[in-house]
Amino acid sequence: MIEAPELLATITATSKTTMENNLNAAIQAAEQRARDEGRRGVLVTRIAHARFTVELTPDVPYGYTYEKQDI
Repeated sequence: MIEAPELLATITATSKTTMENNLNAAIQAAEQRARDEGRRGVLVTRIAHARFTVELTPDVPYGYTYEKQDI
């Protein structure tokens, strides 16, 4: 069975503080979920200046959180 990435959150913020708080909370939740299931890692993608996605994906090894820019 091929596992697809699972989008957990899309973060859009109007201030740096809001962005950091919301992004950190989404990453922590994703990392906890990844630990619970034990098979996928977390990918954080910047898709615009103040917009990010957080997802669980088999493309990232379990136990890791990768970041990428897609802008």
